Amino acid sequence: MFSPFPLFGTILSFRILNALITTTYFQPDEFWQSLEPAHLAVYHYGYLTWEWRSALRSFAHPLIFAGVYWISEAFNLGDVGAIYGPKILQAIFAALTDYATYKLANRLYGVRVARIALFCSILSVFNFFVSIRTFSNSLETTVCVCALNFWPLERIARNTSMKPINMKHYYFSLILAAFACILRPTNVLLWIYLGGALIIRNPSFRLLCIAGLVGTSILGLNAKIDEYFYGAPVFPLWNFLKFNVAESLSSFYGVNRKLYYLIEGLPQLLILFLPVGLHGLYLCRSTLLAQMCIFVIFVYSLVAHKEMRFIFPLLPVFHIFSAVSIDSIDFPSRPRLKMIAITLVAVIHIPFAIYVTMIHQRGVVDVTQYLRENPSVTSVRFLMPCHSTPWMSHIRRRDIDASFLTCEPPRGNVNISLYKDESDIFYEDPVKFIKTKFPPISQIDVKAKGLYPMSWPSHLIFFGALQEQIDEALEGSEAYLECARFFNSHFHEDWRRRGDVVVYCRS
Repeated sequence: MFSPFPLFGTILSFRILNALITTTYFQPDEFWQSLEPAHLAVYHYGYLTWEWRSALRSFAHPLIFAGVYWISEAFNLGDVGAIYGPKILQAIFAALTDYATYKLANRLYGVRVARIALFCSILSVFNFFVSIRTFSNSLETTVCVCALNFWPLERIARNTSMKPINMKHYYFSLILAAFACILRPTNVLLWIYLGGALIIRNPSFRLLCIAGLVGTSILGLNAKIDEYFYGAPVFPLWNFLKFNVAESLSSFYGVNRKLYYLIEGLPQLLILFLPVGLHGLYLCRSTLLAQMCIFVIFVYSLVAHKEMRFIFPLLPVFHIFSAVSIDSIDFPSRPRLKMIAITLVAVIHIPFAIYVTMIHQRGVVDVTQYLRENPSVTSVRFLMPCHSTPWMSHIRRRDIDASFLTCEPPRGNVNISLYKDESDIFYEDPVKFIKTKFPPISQIDVKAKGLYPMSWPSHLIFFGALQEQIDEALEGSEAYLECARFFNSHFHEDWRRRGDVVVYCRS
């Protein structure tokens, strides 16, 4: 059996390297819903998205990274500490996910399956790409798999009856579960199923009371934290449910087919592990974890807006299912065939993982370093879909006037199908937008002073797909010249984000 400390140290070293070489962009929430509010709380400049202004999110997650910023300030680490500190912390969380996956598999199926599960977790492209990013989903995944290690799961895999409940483990698991629900309120689905199954199979008023006491205590503590940072009593969990369920406004950010998680979500999470993951799910179909996965995916499928990272907390469990499947496959006549198959997975997964973490969509991150280190930048306008780049947590310049196209959702009695945010209006006719919002290019030095919503900045930043329209709006003027260009991606499913990231400077 692996020695725990050398094993975790090895995993941690791997995840730190993983985090440090990740220089690409995935989705806005990595920066705008974690680092940006934390940066604003500590350094007092930055931007809060509409979710924070509407108190839809708890400050529990950004508070963790605010702690990193405070430490960076205390030790005078500057930009290095502020940019790389969160990466190191998230690498620790990612390593805990891998190690907890190994421990859970060992507890349920033994060390042989545990080693395969750890192999699956380490070689997972999605883990390599997302677990080291500062999403609330990433920490939610870590907390969930750690909580499952202490949850009183039935041991059907070993055909043994459930052992007496370890109350210390039960308390600790409840604390972690409550924290996971604070990070992502939808995580309550997972724990409702597990908690309901526990009470049904072990009817106990005491267990129910303990769960209620721990849950209300954690929620009460979190309410005090949110009250402090919002400056007033707020209830983000209620606001979140109201926005996403009662008002169903999450559909503004996309509506997916009912079978999205089966057709797209799981295949993108598991990639080449998909066949063995589904086979392992079938082999473990009578277990509580398998039934929980089916329940959660089924309920998530009923919601209009879907994203593959929403089911990220299930990935460690699917890696265990994959390990069960791989362990069950026997090639008596060709004992090396299994090793060849595993090697093939590695050969395919590793280049793919490196591509998405170091190459695909890196220009939108590289441009923030350009802005941070270039003293000639005094003002900048991002003519891109909203939140296309990291913000002040990476730009780290309080002295520049920076703005971007917004994408506020409709609120009140507004027809979602007819509503258009600022990004939509811009991309309908970029030339008209620029000529309407900015002064004539011949009056480039004229301040808006209420006549125009925007003034001409020292730098314009946009995707290469828009360069012809930008040049047309500038009317052939030499007021702006291209001064920098950053490769972003070879392809992109969103036409608005295709091409390099182009920087125009006032000449």
